[in-house]
Amino acid sequence: MGEPIFRKPIFGSVWRYPEADPQRLQRVGRRGLLRLAVLVPMTLLLVSLLSISIVYATTGISLSEAIIIGFFLACTTLLILRGWMLGTFINGNGFKIVTLFNTISGHWKHDFQVETKSTLWKLAGVPIGIRSQRVVFLSSSGREIHTHIYFGSVDGIYTRERFDVLFGLLHRWSAPE
Repeated sequence: MGEPIFRKPIFGSVWRYPEADPQRLQRVGRRGLLRLAVLVPMTLLLVSLLSISIVYATTGISLSEAIIIGFFLACTTLLILRGWMLGTFINGNGFKIVTLFNTISGHWKHDFQVETKSTLWKLAGVPIGIRSQRVVFLSSSGREIHTHIYFGSVDGIYTRERFDVLFGLLHRWSAPE
């Protein structure tokens, strides 16, 4: 079983393609204000740190200082760029769920069902005891794949109506034609 074929234009959010492209990923939901409130300042801070480190590096620093600064900036850059990519994406072929450290994808034709499930919020993988509803993909083998659509998400899903609309969208895309 191969990976589903996905094509996402680099600047796809800047201009839209009028033709229907079954391989183009579509983000389910939008980036919420809380996510943007974290990512935008972090991105601006990273750009300023990169420019400051370039000036600092040209003034002549030791190799050990350069390695420490480079390691810190590289890790921060990777985390911030991955934060911009997080989300649940769908198209006619299947889905792709991008998490901070993992990417999960699957074909709709392999019998994935869309369900809602009661879950606990987790902070850095540790349950914090707040109950929530989450949309999950269930495979025919019983594997459960969590999406980014849940109450209290940083993407701004705080109302039942918004949650129901996004659940309906995923359910409609997963239905065989």
